[in-house]
Amino acid sequence: MAKVLLTSAKRHHPEATFYLCLADKISSERAFYPDNVEIVLAEDLDIPDFKSFAFRYDVMEFNTALKPFMFRHLLEKEHRSVIYFDPDIEVFRRLEEVCSLLDEGASFVLTPHLTRPAERDMYPDDVGIMRAGIYNLGFLAVGASHETNHILRWWSRRLMYQCINDQASGIFVDQKFMDLIPGFADGAKILRDASYNVAYWNLHQRALDGFNGEWTVNGRPLCFFHFSGISLTDTNRLSKHSAAFRGTEIGAPLRSLLTHYRSQLLANGFGNYPDGDYAFGRFASGAHIPTLIRHMFRETHLLWIGDPFETYEEFLHLPHVHGFGSPDASITNLMNYMHERTSWLQAAFPRSGHASAKAFQDWYIKHGHTLVKDRRLVEPVALQAARVSPAAALRRPPPSRRSESEADVSVVGYLRLALGVGEVGRQILGALRDVGVNARGLPVNLNSHSQVIDTSSLEHTFADLADGRIQIFNVNADQLPQVVNDLAPRLRSDAYRVVMPFWELEEFPGAWLSAFDLVDEVWAPTRFIQAMLAPKLTKPVLHMPLPLSFDKPTSVDRCKFDLPADAFIFFFAFDFLSYAERKNPMGLMRAYKRAFNQQERANVKLVIKALNADRVPRHGQDMRDRLRADPDVILIEGTLNRADMLELIAASDAVVSLHRSEGLGLLVAEAMALGKPVISTDYSATTELVSHDTGWPVDFTMLAVKPDEYVFSEGQVWAQPDETHAASQMRRVRDDREEALRRAAVAQTFLEKEYSFAACSNRLARRIDEVVGSRPLS
Repeated sequence: MAKVLLTSAKRHHPEATFYLCLADKISSERAFYPDNVEIVLAEDLDIPDFKSFAFRYDVMEFNTALKPFMFRHLLEKEHRSVIYFDPDIEVFRRLEEVCSLLDEGASFVLTPHLTRPAERDMYPDDVGIMRAGIYNLGFLAVGASHETNHILRWWSRRLMYQCINDQASGIFVDQKFMDLIPGFADGAKILRDASYNVAYWNLHQRALDGFNGEWTVNGRPLCFFHFSGISLTDTNRLSKHSAAFRGTEIGAPLRSLLTHYRSQLLANGFGNYPDGDYAFGRFASGAHIPTLIRHMFRETHLLWIGDPFETYEEFLHLPHVHGFGSPDASITNLMNYMHERTSWLQAAFPRSGHASAKAFQDWYIKHGHTLVKDRRLVEPVALQAARVSPAAALRRPPPSRRSESEADVSVVGYLRLALGVGEVGRQILGALRDVGVNARGLPVNLNSHSQVIDTSSLEHTFADLADGRIQIFNVNADQLPQVVNDLAPRLRSDAYRVVMPFWELEEFPGAWLSAFDLVDEVWAPTRFIQAMLAPKLTKPVLHMPLPLSFDKPTSVDRCKFDLPADAFIFFFAFDFLSYAERKNPMGLMRAYKRAFNQQERANVKLVIKALNADRVPRHGQDMRDRLRADPDVILIEGTLNRADMLELIAASDAVVSLHRSEGLGLLVAEAMALGKPVISTDYSATTELVSHDTGWPVDFTMLAVKPDEYVFSEGQVWAQPDETHAASQMRRVRDDREEALRRAAVAQTFLEKEYSFAACSNRLARRIDEVVGSRPLS
């Protein structure tokens, strides 16, 4: 839209200097921005305490609050006059009337929404306009003068804190303040020319005629049209903000004007870029900042020391000093704010005692994300609600060693199979032995159809018995009872038992919770899993991150995998047995096709490694067949050993995972460890790895899980990644190699610090020491 505006304005005012005030940071996709325009960043406008200013406003409020600061910035450059346009405007002739008023000394030139009464039953009528503001601030012209400077400074002070969308209280962002300007400024001029600022709010009073670039309004050449609320997908309405001018009400002149405008937007790439995020839309942690939290900040913190993007998230999760919490339920600052301002929460959870507080906490853990829009803002409360503190005393000590020949720790799992949970077991076994723990593995293959892989480097650690006084089960909760039962003769019956389970959806199946009765504590490999289990179990649930370091290939040969030598390769891998709907390869294929046209796909390839398609129902095989048949996809099937799999990842240029939910995200971790740029759905466990610093998160909406898409799907939700945003991220990674490599290097460093073999091995060893107590391990 800004490109259309600037192109049209330059056509009629080639003598002008053009600026784009960017309420964001500059994207690496430089081609996104219009040419021949000076970009001025919001943070360069000399706004006091800019971070708090940006934090207190939502994206519309933030954009509009910048206007007086931008006017002052340009007037300080000694421009004699400055004209502002919203980007959804197109100019059709010179602004002679405005220029004349400015040349005559006008301090402000305003256009009213209406130039005569609008007594009608449809919005906007004249009463509706009174609520929104008499003058439309999609356009404003100012001339340099003492009067202008004085009023702009007043406007700036007001918008520092009061640029809010609250029409019920008489304020509508920047706009309502302009109602006062004719009373404040002797030099203010009201431009009532009907050919200016034509839009849905006044078109019913103005006669639009013409076609093909030659439009008139009330018989005069159209000056500029304001396409506020236009829809690119619904061509039978003028604006989403009004029920007027829909269907047959759109006459031939208006339809030709809309077609003319839409064609320019499409030519500029509309639809190829996501609605998506902006630079001030997230906490430093990566969690989205919902409007609710912005309101909380501006209503309760006129002054905040430091950067709220860095520090306010922690404050949200602190217990509220005067809340209605209890020993069993801590009500946080955020929860208390929500409760105070939401009548139905007050009715459902009155401040009447411990039971109500506990019920409110339970509700927030299960449903809070519907209000705060990001599960990362719920997980800390879930962890605070843990029914047993991770630091609590052990339920019982482990038994003593019976002989020198016994292992101290036995790792039980799918240690020989091509399974993600099998790889986790191998990592745990290796990490324990790496720090000198006498650990041995007991491989199982119960109920698994996965293939056996090469485990020659670990075979010497495998045993036929799990005789360790501590047993770690790397099996999921649904399989744990059967594994324990079937292996009973080979398991030391009095051992201290730990399980490290995986689950990919937000709600852990109630039918499986009884499995945890068989163990003494639970190790959650991710915060995502810890937060879902801790409030439900009466035993410790510890966060025990896995070592995510992998043997880097000594050489990489694309020919080995029949991959094109010179193409830019995006890579993804999944197992059909892990539910293809969750892994979402078809969404990835659509995003890839959206990102690159047919010509580009000659040099940009999508490589998908798939496994076990022949072991799933027919619809899964149909998906495999579609991937096989698509000429734009290189499909690799079959089982690879670990070395070959890592070499295949290393042979790619970037990894993309548009999963709907992950309990860990092993492929993402492998790619990061190998220094590959990663694009990943910004949801579930992978958010603990991929941030805007370490990769390219993809926006999403929440979607109900269908009955045939996953087990225990009833009432469950998962992410639907935004394929337009994913396509944009793929283009960014392909086009900006410097930034791609920079983030990949940051990711690699992050992984080495937090998830290295040494770091994770030491965590495991410390917990083993705590469990064993004074009894030293060999």
